[in-house]
Amino acid sequence: MHPPPLSTGGYPDAKVRVTNPERGAMRAIHILVLIMLAVGCTPERQPVDLVLRNGAVYTMNPEQPQAQALAISAGRIVAIGSDQTIARTYKGNVDLDLSGQMVLPGFHDSHVHPVYGGVELGQCNLSDLTSIEAITAKVSTCDKDNPGSGWLLGAGWNLSLFPQANPNKSLLDAISTKRPIFLGGADGHSSWANSTALTLAGIERETANPPNGIIERDPNGDASGTLRESAQDVVRAVIPPTTAEALREGLLRGLKMANGFGITSFIDAAAGPKDLEAYRALESSGQLTARVVASIPVTANDADALMHPEDRGTDSRLRTDSAKIFVDGVLEGETAALLDPYLDHPGFSGDLKTSPEELAARVVDLDRRGIQVHMHAIGDRAVRVALDAVAAARKANGPSDNRHHIAHLQLIDPLDRPRFAQLGVIANFQALWAFPDRYIIDVNLPQVGQARVDQMYPIGSVLRAGGRIVGGSDWSVSSMNPLLAIETAVTRSDPTGHIAGVLNEAERVSLADMLAAYTINGAYLMHQEKTTGSLEVGKAADLVVLERDLFKTAPQDIGEVAVTRTMLDGATVYSR
Repeated sequence: MHPPPLSTGGYPDAKVRVTNPERGAMRAIHILVLIMLAVGCTPERQPVDLVLRNGAVYTMNPEQPQAQALAISAGRIVAIGSDQTIARTYKGNVDLDLSGQMVLPGFHDSHVHPVYGGVELGQCNLSDLTSIEAITAKVSTCDKDNPGSGWLLGAGWNLSLFPQANPNKSLLDAISTKRPIFLGGADGHSSWANSTALTLAGIERETANPPNGIIERDPNGDASGTLRESAQDVVRAVIPPTTAEALREGLLRGLKMANGFGITSFIDAAAGPKDLEAYRALESSGQLTARVVASIPVTANDADALMHPEDRGTDSRLRTDSAKIFVDGVLEGETAALLDPYLDHPGFSGDLKTSPEELAARVVDLDRRGIQVHMHAIGDRAVRVALDAVAAARKANGPSDNRHHIAHLQLIDPLDRPRFAQLGVIANFQALWAFPDRYIIDVNLPQVGQARVDQMYPIGSVLRAGGRIVGGSDWSVSSMNPLLAIETAVTRSDPTGHIAGVLNEAERVSLADMLAAYTINGAYLMHQEKTTGSLEVGKAADLVVLERDLFKTAPQDIGEVAVTRTMLDGATVYSR
């Protein structure tokens, strides 16, 4: 009679008597195997390309919000969990000990100009200069460093440094009248030219303002040298075009900066045909180190032919399923469209770029064709007519998954704030502007008054009303660094600490809300939330590593935290 078998469901019964020596040996081996399994011995670990361990991992996945380690293979996340879990199962060809550094999904910049800004970096760069004297000194240096009679081009001058945001041509004439000088303002909606440039462009005392443009004037009626909106194009038309090589080089500079700030995806806010050629050249050569949605200006040549709704949902790093529409201008040049008049210009409320009826017809058509609409709106009237246009599209076409968005949103009437959630319009804020800088205090305050200044950039109000927010830099208008913008949204104060005060602290939002804006919400806006935007098994290994945990960092220090690594599809595209 055979003895009863040993249990295989756990440790064997210690009271079992063994009478057959051979069977006793077999049972001893069986017992040893069971004991080894019970104490955690496992088969050989699975090889993967990379293991990141000992990190503070914030996944942006509510089902698994935090972890310590990731396993990555073939550009995808194959596991996420505790250090012990990952180490027990996976062996990385490369094993990185993060020593407590923070890991997040790669940042999304939902409104940026990487080609234009990158080209500017190779010109006379006037960004971050804080006085008129510093600007003119830099232009003089650029003139001496690049001698000749050809165009001297540059950008980035701060409008708030000049009376009425209106620099005069005489300052540039003092540097040179032998060559034309043309300098874009930091806002992208104003430019500054010397007399030689104005003459070459045919701008004289009798020259009328072009449609949707302003030629600023001296008291005698002559052009002052400052050009707003479409008036800039009068001069640009006589400037030799930027070469394809220069555009590619500019885009490479922009991509390098973006990756250095942890950005792995972005929306180019106004990509024309030549910009698209630069993107395609880098994509074909394997140098496009970000996922890109290009918003095509509806005014571009062959704009309709450049928009491809079939791009949506593909694995291409460049997609062109988005259209860009300018609804108004900016407050600084009083080209933003307001519900109530400018205080220093009685009876004048600014102008829309197109009538509400024309805008609605355009948005209805684009929405019907499956094109995402990306609208620029600064003033509260512009925001209202933009929302009205989306409402018209919903009425005409029914609900869609086009995920239209409005960028900038300096002023939103309180009645319109809930409409973002109601219409499914995404609020695309440039949060770095939401503090009392010189633009707001020196220029905007006299224009619109304290009550409207206290309503600017209502990020918290839109969020509390159920709206979805995303973050964009509008670089080269302002820094591309997402962490500076996140700090500003959390504190509503100057992230550099140079300017005192808070801008409407009731509109502060949490760090978690802003991280969502720059990760999973940005991915949703780009129709790629199934691919990236959160750290989950099966998603692309797009991630950023920060030198320390933002949740353990004082709010006023968030902008100073450094990026140590950026990865796209599991490949390192930036490492400090």
